Amino acid sequence: MKLLVHYNLKNKPVSPVWIRTLSSLVLGAVKGKVFEKNAELSVLLTGDAQVRGLNKKFRGKDKTTDVLSFSLLEGKRLKSGPGEGFPLGDVVLSVPQARRQAARQGKDFRAELALLLTHGILHLLGYDHVTKAQETRMFGLQNRLLKKFGTKMDSDER
Repeated sequence: MKLLVHYNLKNKPVSPVWIRTLSSLVLGAVKGKVFEKNAELSVLLTGDAQVRGLNKKFRGKDKTTDVLSFSLLEGKRLKSGPGEGFPLGDVVLSVPQARRQAARQGKDFRAELALLLTHGILHLLGYDHVTKAQETRMFGLQNRLLKKFGTKMDSDER
């Protein structure tokens, strides 16, 4: 996988290795190893102001949110041949919002960040939660992935 990780923060809350590990696990589980190997993904960890600006500009919502996904494959089929790259798009995470949500739910911050990154990647892969049926499908997959990868992520570099 080709992965670009950018931090628009003073401190890195998780390492690029942690992000790569989770991203690879999600892509490989959902689309297979060939797809995962050829995928191209960008992840930005930033603050509320930047996320709010992007949310307003691209979604018309003048408020911060926890995760935004910007697909480069909107409406395209996700299939590949050997050696072909898959430019999936960008996942933007608000670290302060993730921290607030984790604290409010009595949850580990890294677990919340894993949920948000998984959620963002699933959006890039075409999953959505507009209808109840879509929500059931996407959140079910998301929860299965997080449960499956929980112990693997706990043992990876912090």
